[in-house]
Amino acid sequence: MSSVTEIVDLPDPAVQPLVHPLDLPEARGHFRRSWLIDSATGPGVAACLAAVVWFASNSYVVPLIAGFAVLVFGRLAAGFSEREAWAFIPRKRQDRARTLPWTWRLGSGLTLAVLLAAAIVLTAFRLERTDISDPVRTVTFGMGAAVAVLVLGDQIIRLIRRRPEALGMLPGTVAVLGAVFAAYTILFG
Repeated sequence: MSSVTEIVDLPDPAVQPLVHPLDLPEARGHFRRSWLIDSATGPGVAACLAAVVWFASNSYVVPLIAGFAVLVFGRLAAGFSEREAWAFIPRKRQDRARTLPWTWRLGSGLTLAVLLAAAIVLTAFRLERTDISDPVRTVTFGMGAAVAVLVLGDQIIRLIRRRPEALGMLPGTVAVLGAVFAAYTILFG
């Protein structure tokens, strides 16, 4: 029978039976890279980028291509780095249920919040132009306000249930509410 050569030194199974890539210096860099790519190319970020490109280009095709490319290539790159990080740990010892540090969740939420606020405000400036009729402007703002109410309700429920991701989503919620207020001021103020 051939012996298996370990690449990394895992913690003693009696002391720490489950291991996360953040516990191993060799896997930590791959996991951080995966998280950064995932935070910078998630669906929300891709949608916000598409809205910003739509504002800049006044085209419907280019934003779809940009958002799709960021989403697909980001998912591929993040998945590759994540698989590389988990490859250091045998399957039965992987701690996949561990929550990420709160600073990471907050950083991810802040990234999305900044892009979301920028996309909403730029969309409001685009809707303010004269080629958009008042009924379209009103309906679009109404849909955005309804989404803001749903986001606020979801955040309140997560805070009441003390979910670990509630803190990371707080900046996004504040950004949505602030941006909807700014959009109201831009469109109807």
